[in-house]
Amino acid sequence: MAQKDLALAEVPKRERDALQPSAARELANYASIFESAEPYLLDLYAAICHDANEQPSLDSARQFWEHIRAQNPASLPAPTAKAPTTAPPVQLALRPPSAQRTGTMRRPSTASVHSQMLRVWPSETRWTAEDRLSFRSLRMGAAGASCLAMQLRGKSLTRLDLSDNQLGDNSAAAIASLIHGLPQLKSILLAGNILGNAGLKEIANSELQSNGTLEQLAIGEAPPGYSTVIKTARQRPNHISTEGLESLLAALSRNPNRRLAALAAGRIALRAEAGQALSAFLMEDSVLTSLDVSSNALTSEGISALLPSCAKLQTLDISETGCRGELIHGKLCELLQKADRLASLSIAHNVLEPRPMRRIARSISSCASLLSLNIAGTAIETEGVLALADGLLNSHTTCLRELDMSENGISEAEALASLGKIIAGTALQTLRLNRNPLGNAGICQLADSLDADSCPPDGPVLRTLELGSCRIGRPGATFLLIRLRDNRRLLQLRLSDNFLDDSLDMTHVEALRYIQYLHLDSNRLSLRNLTRASRICAKNRFRVQDQEPRALRKEIRHLQVEEVKLREHKHQAAKDSAEIFVRMSAENIAAEELRQLRLGIMKSARQTEQKVASVEQKLQEREAYMEKLKDALEQTAHENELAIAEKRHALEDKEAELMELQARLRDVEAQLARRRAQHPKQLAEINEEISAALPKTEEFKSNQEEMRKELKKLQEKTLIDFKP
Repeated sequence: MAQKDLALAEVPKRERDALQPSAARELANYASIFESAEPYLLDLYAAICHDANEQPSLDSARQFWEHIRAQNPASLPAPTAKAPTTAPPVQLALRPPSAQRTGTMRRPSTASVHSQMLRVWPSETRWTAEDRLSFRSLRMGAAGASCLAMQLRGKSLTRLDLSDNQLGDNSAAAIASLIHGLPQLKSILLAGNILGNAGLKEIANSELQSNGTLEQLAIGEAPPGYSTVIKTARQRPNHISTEGLESLLAALSRNPNRRLAALAAGRIALRAEAGQALSAFLMEDSVLTSLDVSSNALTSEGISALLPSCAKLQTLDISETGCRGELIHGKLCELLQKADRLASLSIAHNVLEPRPMRRIARSISSCASLLSLNIAGTAIETEGVLALADGLLNSHTTCLRELDMSENGISEAEALASLGKIIAGTALQTLRLNRNPLGNAGICQLADSLDADSCPPDGPVLRTLELGSCRIGRPGATFLLIRLRDNRRLLQLRLSDNFLDDSLDMTHVEALRYIQYLHLDSNRLSLRNLTRASRICAKNRFRVQDQEPRALRKEIRHLQVEEVKLREHKHQAAKDSAEIFVRMSAENIAAEELRQLRLGIMKSARQTEQKVASVEQKLQEREAYMEKLKDALEQTAHENELAIAEKRHALEDKEAELMELQARLRDVEAQLARRRAQHPKQLAEINEEISAALPKTEEFKSNQEEMRKELKKLQEKTLIDFKP
C-alpha cells in the first residue's frame, strides 16, 4: 500500500489529475453500498481491511454490510447494488485516517465521499444505532476498535457484542476508550478474541475500576448448547489465566460505584488456583449475582474452594470444569442448603456418578429458590434419576421449573417411569432429554405421563419438552403425538435428529391443536411435510393470539343485536306503561296476600323439616354406634384368638428350647470332664508359646511405628486422606 502511494506521488501532475476522478468514482461505488446505513460503517470496513491485511473490494464490502445487517435486530434496508461507472475502477487501498501518510497524494476521505453520496442519492429509510449493536466475527482488530471508539462516542448503546474477532492486548486501550465513551453501556461481550492477561489488566485498571454503568462483562464464551440437538462450533478462547482474572477482580473491588453483576469467564485458561481468587472476591462482594466459569480446568480442588462463597449468587455455571461428584458433593450440598437466592445452577458435563447424586438430589429438593438445573452429561445413570425423582416428588419446598438431563444414557424402564412421575407430580415447565437413547419403547412409556388423563383436565403443567437425538422412530412418535392430542399445556416439542421419515402419519400432527412449536429438523422428512407441520403450528399460534379479538368481535355483534332489541322493547314498554299503571294497585294487594300466605306455608314446612332431620340424625347416630360396637366385638375376639395361638406357639418353642439346652448341658459336662484331664498339659504349652512370642511383639511394635510415620509423610505429600 505504501509502495503504491509512493508510485502515485511520482506520477506527473497531469496524470494525477486524471486519476483523481477515477478514485472518486471508486469511493462512490463503496459509499453506495453503505448509503442507507450509518456513515461510520464505511470507515469501519476500511479499518477491518487494514486489521486483516487484505485489499478491499466491492464484493467483500457488500458481504460485510450484509453480515452487519443480519446480526443486528433493527430492520435494516438492503444494500443498493448500483452498477459501476463506465470507467474501469482503480484498486484503492482504503485505510483508516491514522494510517495515511503525509507528503503523498491524498485521496478523498470516506466520510466526505459518503456525504457527497448522500446529497446525490438521498435515502428515505435511515438506519440509526439503537440500544444494541453486534459486530461478531468481523476479524476486527485494534484499528477497528479504535474506529468504533471514535465513531460511537456518546451513543445511547446499552449492549455491544464484539465477540469472535481479533482483539488482542494491543486493542485493550481502544476497548477501554470504547467503554468509557458509551455512557449507557450495560453489557459488553469480548469472548472469542485473543485477549491476554496484559490486555485485560489494562482494561480493568483504566476503565473498570471507575465504571458505574456496566452490568455484564463476558470475557469468555457461554457453554455450548447442551440443550440443543446439534452442537455448534466453539469460539477461539481468550488467553486469560488466573493472573489476569486476579487483576480484574482487584480492579472491581476498588470500584465503589460498581454495578457489574454478571461475569462470564467460560472457556478461557483458568486453573485450580482461580477458585481461591474467586472465593476470596465473593466473600467480600455483594454486587455480583451471576458467575460463569464453565469449560475451565478448575478441577475438584478449585470448585471445592469456590462453592462455599457462592451463597449470594443467583446464577452459577460450573459445567465442564473437570470436577467429580464424589469430591465436591459435600460443598455443593452445603451451598444448596445455605443459598436462598440461587435460581439457576449448571453442573453439566462433570462426572457426578449415582452415589453422590443421591445426596445432591436431597439438597436440590430442599433448595426453595432453585428454578433451573442443568445436569446434562453427568453420568448419573438410572440410580441418579431415581434419586432425583424421589427428592423432587417428596419435597414440599422445591420450585424447580427447568431441568436439563441430556446426554445421561437414560434408557431403562425404571428411569423413564421416574421421569414420568416428575412430569406428572411436579410443577416442572421445561424438560430436556436430548441425546438419550430412549427409543420407541422408552418414548411410549414417557408419553403416558403426558396424556391429559394423567393430570385432568388439561394435562401436566409441562410446557416445553425436548427429545432430540433420542432414536425415536415412527411408532414411538405416533404414540407420542396421539397422547398429546388433548394436552392443552405443552406448547413446544422438539423431535429433531431422530429416525422419522415420510411414513409418519401427518394427520396426527394436524390433530395437535395446542402445540405452537414443533421441531422436526434433521430427520428424513420431506420439505413438504416439514412445511405442513410448520403451518399447523403457525395456525395454532395464530388461533391463540386471535382468540381474544375474535371473542370481542363476537360480543360486539351480539351487543349490537341486543341494542336493536332494546330500542324495540323500550318503545313497547312506553305503550304498556299506561295499562300497567292501572293494574298496579290490584297487583299490589294480591301480592301482599300471596306473600303472607307463602310466609305461613314456609314457616310450617321449615318446622316439619327440622323435626324430620332431628329424628333421622338420632337414628343414624344409633346405627353408627351399633356398627362400631359390633366391629369392636369382632376385632376383640379375633385378637384374643391370635393371642392364644401366639402363646401356644411360644410355649412349644420354649419347651423345644429347654430340651435342646438340656442336651447341650450334657454335652458340655462331658467336654468339661475331658478338658479337666487335658488342662495341665495344654497350659504348659500355652505358657511356652507366650514366652516365645514376647520378643516378636516388640519388633512388630517398632515396625508399626515406622510404617505410620511413612504413611503420614505420603499423606502430606499427595494431599490424600485415606480415612473413611
